[in-house]
This record gives sequence, C-alpha cells and structure tokens, in this order.
Amino acid sequence: MSKKIQSTIMLFLIGVGFAIFSFVQLANVHTQPLSQQHDDVIQALLYMIPAIAAFAALLMLPFRQSN
Repeated sequence: MSKKIQSTIMLFLIGVGFAIFSFVQLANVHTQPLSQQHDDVIQALLYMIPAIAAFAALLMLPFRQSN
C-alpha cells in the first residue's frame, strides 16, 4: 500500500474515531449527575476539534502540492 493512501486512510480513521467518541459522549450526557454534565460536554467538544481538523485536512488534500 502506498504511503499516500495509508496516510489518507489513517487520517480518515482518526477523524471518524474522534467524531464517534464526541457524539457518543454528548448523547450520554443526560445519564451523568449534574455536576459532571458540564465536564462531559466540554470534553466532548474538545475531542470534536481533532475530528474537524482531520476532516478539514482530508478536504484540503486535493489542493496540496506534492513534491
């Protein structure tokens, strides 16, 4: 497998993994005690940042010049 395809697949899997974790964390916030709900929401939103960055990097791949 070429290095380009392997890195693209890994970037996609990282984005999907962080996104799934964030959505599951946000969906399960209501099951936590009130004191922990705010922490869980903040943690889920923080894990959403690398997911968005990974998908943005995937979208920018066709525009990147390779050497």
